[in-house]
Amino acid sequence: MRALWACLCVGVLAATSATKLHNLPREAQIQDGKLAMDDHPLQEDDRLDTDQQSLQMEDEGLAQEYQFDPFLNPNRPEADKSNKHKPVNPAGRPRDCADHLISGSTTSGVYKIYPFTCTCNGPVRVWCDMETDGGGWTVFLKRQKQFRQMNFNRTWAEYKDGFGDPSREYWLGNEALYKLIASREYAIRLDLKYKTGISQYNTYSIVKVANEANRYRVSVQGPVSGTASSNCFSLNSFFTTYDNYGDINTGKCAVARGGGWWHHSSCRYGNPTSPYNQGFNYTCYYTTSMVTKVQVKIRPKVCDTAFKSVYLNSKNCGGSK
Repeated sequence: MRALWACLCVGVLAATSATKLHNLPREAQIQDGKLAMDDHPLQEDDRLDTDQQSLQMEDEGLAQEYQFDPFLNPNRPEADKSNKHKPVNPAGRPRDCADHLISGSTTSGVYKIYPFTCTCNGPVRVWCDMETDGGGWTVFLKRQKQFRQMNFNRTWAEYKDGFGDPSREYWLGNEALYKLIASREYAIRLDLKYKTGISQYNTYSIVKVANEANRYRVSVQGPVSGTASSNCFSLNSFFTTYDNYGDINTGKCAVARGGGWWHHSSCRYGNPTSPYNQGFNYTCYYTTSMVTKVQVKIRPKVCDTAFKSVYLNSKNCGGSK
């Protein structure tokens, strides 16, 4: 009798689970035996309600999509076991925009990445620059002129977690930035567009970011290149905000200048999180100019000529425009 009851219980549970799985939204679609990633990015002029709807769908379906993910479930017949260039995230998901580029995405826009190694973490939405210098750039700071400017004078906790809308203005988040840079060796790039219409950039070949216990201290190494003065992008200090000013200057740069940044000891060099009023003042050494658009972005240092020839063929990853 006990065996009969056990069989009946197992049968009921199996039927219930099958019914639930049948009704789950299948968000991770399988196409030609491969996991279809986000190859159709949103553009800058997309509506906010579209972004919010996408976020809601992600929250509701995150747990369920693992049931159908061929990388997490290798026993599924649709799983592509022949793909030799899977993204580096242990869950088989794109860790950064370079992974999306390798997968064939070449249009700049909003993509989902998975910078955290724990599979229970959901995706992080970022702006991927797929055009500048070969593409594959993960933008962690994006500012531009818009109807309502984002307030960047925020707390330490907000800068840690990230805020804003990647299709407009946003900060990725210091914890996600730290996790990304800890996984690979990255280059970092600053792009500035001045009110005069002139654009300049500056790139360091290697950037390092410490963990929160070390106040997300940033340091840059290797050669610096670009059209802007190296003083426009002076990075070698602790992160600081108005409520947590552990910078190397006793003048409390974040309190005096607003926003959150890795300030130089003199507080006089560029702060791309300054208050925006038809643009913001950006200082390179002793010259201050009005900037209307800025992006700060990272890309794996491996995006060089050898990498391009092996993985990207005709894509200009790491080459000059």
